[in-house]
Amino acid sequence: MATQKDFTAEEWKSISAAPLMAGLVVTMADVGGPLGVAKEAVAVSKAIIESATGSAGELIKTLAETFKAGARPEMPSVPKDREQARNTFIAACTKAAAMVAAKSPAEAQEFKAWLVTIARKAADAAKEGGFLGIGGTQVSKSEQDALASLTSALGVTA
Repeated sequence: MATQKDFTAEEWKSISAAPLMAGLVVTMADVGGPLGVAKEAVAVSKAIIESATGSAGELIKTLAETFKAGARPEMPSVPKDREQARNTFIAACTKAAAMVAAKSPAEAQEFKAWLVTIARKAADAAKEGGFLGIGGTQVSKSEQDALASLTSALGVTA
């Protein structure tokens, strides 16, 4: 099982930012106003923190415990164009997953599935469309497409 010591500082920076970027893949796909963004951010944080308990592998538990303790990873600048932002975040997630696979192949699939789970929780957190919470859809077409792109890029089966 890999630990933070197994990675360079630059690798760890990428790996620790990946869960937040996975959530941003969905959030940037269909920005549902400040309340929707806040709900999705809370869902991402909660999904990461909850990973500290249970049957998660050592790497995920370490990342979750670090996040739970208040550490926040350095995030790249967010492109203003939504498509560009999605591509940037997906590329960052696949890069982080490749780093995990290189140092700990046994944990690679779990890490990738974890990233997709975080993105799904963000998608489920707030309705898109509608007015004042009335109407709309739970997961918009744009969010579904973003999830599919992330899932495909990471090679995770749905």
